[in-house]
Amino acid sequence: MTFHLLPQKHVRPSESLLGIGAVVLKSLNDRPKYLDEVWSDVQKTEAIKIRLHGSVSLDTIVLAIDFLYIVGAVKLNKRGQLEHASN
Repeated sequence: MTFHLLPQKHVRPSESLLGIGAVVLKSLNDRPKYLDEVWSDVQKTEAIKIRLHGSVSLDTIVLAIDFLYIVGAVKLNKRGQLEHASN
């Protein structure tokens, strides 16, 4: 499956890095998490399961996290966990 940076007319938000990034940010709402915890949370998300007919690969999660880091939405704390940049 091909992923795009932004959703388009024929690309669902769940198939874009921006859409998956939103799920990643939601996963980080309660506390900072390690990459494997975020990946597990995203795979459990019903919206992702339904729209993608399966799960999201680790490569795609890493790309979404890279995108979020570049735009300043997430950061790494001293323990190497991901957290919202506003924290």
